[in-house]
Amino acid sequence: MLDFIGLENFKAFDDLELSLGSLTLLSGLNGSGKSTVLQAIGVLRQSFDGRFLLAGELALNGELVEIGTGRDALYQGFSKPEIAWSLGESRDGQENVYRWTATAESDADVLTCTAMPERSKLPLLDLFDRGFQFLRADRITPAVTFPKSQDAVRQKRFLGARGEYTAHFLLEFGEQITAAEIVRSAHEEKAFSLIAQVNAWMQEFSPGVRVAAQPVPMTDLVRLVFTYKGEGVAHGDPLRPTNVGFGLTHALPVITACIAAEPGTMLVVENPEAQLHPRGQVSIGRLLALTAANGVQVIVESHSDHVLNGIRLAVKNSLLAPQQIKLHFFSRNSGQASSYQTPTLTEDGRLSYWPEGFFDQWEKSLDKLLG
Repeated sequence: MLDFIGLENFKAFDDLELSLGSLTLLSGLNGSGKSTVLQAIGVLRQSFDGRFLLAGELALNGELVEIGTGRDALYQGFSKPEIAWSLGESRDGQENVYRWTATAESDADVLTCTAMPERSKLPLLDLFDRGFQFLRADRITPAVTFPKSQDAVRQKRFLGARGEYTAHFLLEFGEQITAAEIVRSAHEEKAFSLIAQVNAWMQEFSPGVRVAAQPVPMTDLVRLVFTYKGEGVAHGDPLRPTNVGFGLTHALPVITACIAAEPGTMLVVENPEAQLHPRGQVSIGRLLALTAANGVQVIVESHSDHVLNGIRLAVKNSLLAPQQIKLHFFSRNSGQASSYQTPTLTEDGRLSYWPEGFFDQWEKSLDKLLG
């Protein structure tokens, strides 16, 4: 598990060392730097997957993130056109730091490292392990069919950066993967399979809904089929994803990733709350907390106070220790590097303090309405 990530001269940051927990929640105004942290993780992972990292190179564009060129990646107020990434971890009682530096050539989208860890000393970090998930904000939307990928799904257990292989993943592993007890829904605590638990959690967003993955014969495509089941009645007629709204399809990769994640892996999610009703957003926050309690390192970017409250409730209910959570609120003044504050949680889910702008817009708007 990563203890921290360090960035120098990368996009919004001149010099950053950000502590990470079992569950790390990044929040802040748009353009404040929280996405930059996820992009830095994406650059390292896609460079590893593309065989660039072992060759001493960093790929700014790939399956996970598209940053552009060195000009786009470099902090605007740089004193030296060099970017550095650092990862810190504790292993066997020792603290290890791994650092990559690269000259940011203006028009290059693959940067050559001027310093990097020795190849023989590269760690078996969760970041580089099988089962790593990186779900972007622009995830799949309702469609008639979705693609297969034998390499991504069978070899890497990867859902795709947009969750585009979720249907294939459910087709392959829906009945094979057993959900850990801690992430099982209260709706179906005795249902063990991945697909059963996915459907149980989907009840939080749309009661009665069921989803199934079906192969499209003689193609490399899979379709998702939604049905609804009322109390004491049979399954209804199958529905296309395009006829059940955006929220269910958009949330499906997040739910699947959480339930399927194995201890010792890493899950990175942008805006897990997108397209969901507030009740569903609270449920997503709770599921992310339970996933972290299962030994998965979870890093989330969110604009939702409901997601935060789902996490806080999980702490209050003793599902995750407050010390395992890092809450980072980013801000940025015009022309300056991003900065952040880190309020902590108590055992009853309360915050040590509320930074200005940290999920307080509801109270501000209410004051104006009542004033």
